[in-house]
Amino acid sequence: MTDIASSLTRTVARQYDLFQTSLELLQKDRKFLNYGYTVSGTETFEARQQRLCLEVFQAAEIGKDDVLIDVGFGSGEQDFLLSKVCEFRRLIGFNISERQVRYANERAIRENLAHKLSFRLGEAERLPGVEGSSVDRILAIECAFYFDRPRFYERAAQVLKPGGLVVLADIAFADRASFLTRRAEDLRRVGTHSSNRTAWERHFHTRSVRRINEHTRPGAQMTVWQILKTAPCSRLSAAERHEWLKMAFSSQLVALGLQVSFIQYDLIVLQKT
Repeated sequence: MTDIASSLTRTVARQYDLFQTSLELLQKDRKFLNYGYTVSGTETFEARQQRLCLEVFQAAEIGKDDVLIDVGFGSGEQDFLLSKVCEFRRLIGFNISERQVRYANERAIRENLAHKLSFRLGEAERLPGVEGSSVDRILAIECAFYFDRPRFYERAAQVLKPGGLVVLADIAFADRASFLTRRAEDLRRVGTHSSNRTAWERHFHTRSVRRINEHTRPGAQMTVWQILKTAPCSRLSAAERHEWLKMAFSSQLVALGLQVSFIQYDLIVLQKT
């Protein structure tokens, strides 16, 4: 990781390296890592995860000549989906997990998409190597709660063209739960809706904020059971099982938080003026 990465960022990077190791070992076909979006309540877990990505893509209004950045792209599953459903010029993904970056680049080569999809190791707050005013859209699907948000919004505004969009599927604390953000750095990064909005509106016009709690909460709960089924697998290392169980616990807290409105999940579209 970069020499300025915080200890929290390095911890998250290690966690997702272990998640990727597990996903490859278990040969999971679709390696989405999000809570999903349900309409009927009858969809499979993977269909819900794919639908969340499609909701983000639709909100981004992607054009055939657009240059895109996807921050925190996970295994890259969402970007390979995007290449099938939308026309665009090219996409650059940024991630802090070396293993996920390597996997996504190797898959792009296998699927003859390396000319269109490229994946780099780097923090969303830095976007190394990206020139100013060179990008049309920035996507952040269920990952901005890991970022130093003020730095991320400032850097996003630098690299976007005038009129460019940032589209986030984002989790934050409700304002009435603001006391939680004073407890630790990871909770401060999650932030509250109001504090996060104050940070982004220093650089962007708020084009829309759509509350999607009711579509997301069932998926957060399903995530718990998916992880608990995976974690005991004898092929996983002790470190991998430990991280999956930690994720199951945090997913349970998110599901409960969504249910009692201590946490909100929003689809946010921001525009650079």
